[in-house]
Amino acid sequence: MHLRRGHIMLIAGGAMVAISFSMLGYYGLQFVNSIQQDEKLRVEPGGLLEIKQNINASQGAYVVAFPDFEGRPVVTIKDPDGQIVIERTIDPPIVIEPFKVEQPGVYTLDLSNPTDQVLEATVVLGDQETVLSLGINLSSAVTALAFTSLLGIGVGVAVAIAGAVITVLDKRRINKMKQFGDTSDLV
Repeated sequence: MHLRRGHIMLIAGGAMVAISFSMLGYYGLQFVNSIQQDEKLRVEPGGLLEIKQNINASQGAYVVAFPDFEGRPVVTIKDPDGQIVIERTIDPPIVIEPFKVEQPGVYTLDLSNPTDQVLEATVVLGDQETVLSLGINLSSAVTALAFTSLLGIGVGVAVAIAGAVITVLDKRRINKMKQFGDTSDLV
């Protein structure tokens, strides 16, 4: 049993990573589903959707979710003076991004549809705290479980690496013991 400790740690670490990834995937889907249940806005082919929101905090954030769309729409955020803060082509199904608010006021999010198909998206714009709490209706328990699963992935990887190292070191030790005819620990 003593020389199998590396294998046991390797298996345990792999199991922790697998379980944590499945938990993260599950709660990630819960997150996307909660966003998708909000009101969907339509952007016609070649069209533009404009959303304005007053932001007084130092950090703003936006969420755009569009799971059933093949194109790559463009998000542009402008400050109260009309200067572009963010301009980005986004990929489905969901984008969450914070941005720095230089001056308080009305910020504008433009979502453009460069394709020839209708885009249905859920869009949330506001200060970071509001977007993360009101725009995404997740309980603190779900947030804690998501954090725990991320932590589990990290710990699982560390345990698996330690198990691999111990396995290699034990293998060297076994080879040395066999070389000198000592097989007393190999039970």
